Amino acid sequence: MKLIRRDRSGATVVIGAATLAFVTAAPLWAAVETKSPPSPERGHALAQKFCTNCHVIDDSSNTTVPAGVPAFRGIANKPGQTGQNIMNVLIKPHTPMPDMNLTRDEIVDIISYLETLRTNEAVPPLLPPSPPVPQSPKPEHS
Repeated sequence: MKLIRRDRSGATVVIGAATLAFVTAAPLWAAVETKSPPSPERGHALAQKFCTNCHVIDDSSNTTVPAGVPAFRGIANKPGQTGQNIMNVLIKPHTPMPDMNLTRDEIVDIISYLETLRTNEAVPPLLPPSPPVPQSPKPEHS
């Protein structure tokens, strides 16, 4: 597969499939700028709002859900589960899951909540570690 376009000078530029694959293979949140740090509390509230009709959200819910639909704890602890997998499903849901039109910040918050439900500490976290917050230099005393 080739993508062909013309640059400003009119020259033809060919972008090969390998280039396209490299560009699209990066994790979705590699380019995600969030407005605030991920919040499991906001994620839990969003899950309660959007997901309780089909999923058991937490151990305290007395919800009856459709057969075969995993509980959030099951989703969080599924072997091989990654935050990228969850993000992909929430961005482009499968049938019968509805598209809730969540923002990327909301998706990251839900993934952050799912992280709190993980029980196997040996598996990698669902979210990449947050970058350290830059600290202003302390004034020197003379």
